[in-house]
Amino acid sequence: MTHTYPVVLLLDCTYKTNRYRMPLLNVVGMTSFNTTFFSCFAFLKDEKEADYEWALTCISKIFNGMPHPNVIVTDRELALMNTIGRVFPGAHHLLCIWHINKNILAKCKRHFATEENWIEFIELWKAVTASITEQDFTTQWNKFLECYESKPNILQYLQETLDPI
Repeated sequence: MTHTYPVVLLLDCTYKTNRYRMPLLNVVGMTSFNTTFFSCFAFLKDEKEADYEWALTCISKIFNGMPHPNVIVTDRELALMNTIGRVFPGAHHLLCIWHINKNILAKCKRHFATEENWIEFIELWKAVTASITEQDFTTQWNKFLECYESKPNILQYLQETLDPI
């Protein structure tokens, strides 16, 4: 399947939930039908750049002369992000929206007094992330910034952590 659909890979590490308490890097591919399939996995000694470099180098061997993935999707694991550019220099790196939304829930919800305000925030955030064109994104992002200028902690978190622009 990885040879048939080599365009998109999703990488995520579980955090020592196995019996050996070792990080497990899961690699999933995506088909042209918007379905996923298991590609491979690797147990890592640690979650450092050297460990990710070893794993990604092994993953690159799966392609055996075929083009490497165009897109790699991860959470915001900085050591993994730094390594992708070295091992897969032609790949575009994207942050996983599921992980982004999970982090936003953890970091931002407490700044809203009511559930109604939180739902409004999430709806505007969804409009930003669902933007199809760059122009639409810019419009939605500016609207979002204007609506939440009274919440600088949230805006700072989004701008520094996610770097949406």
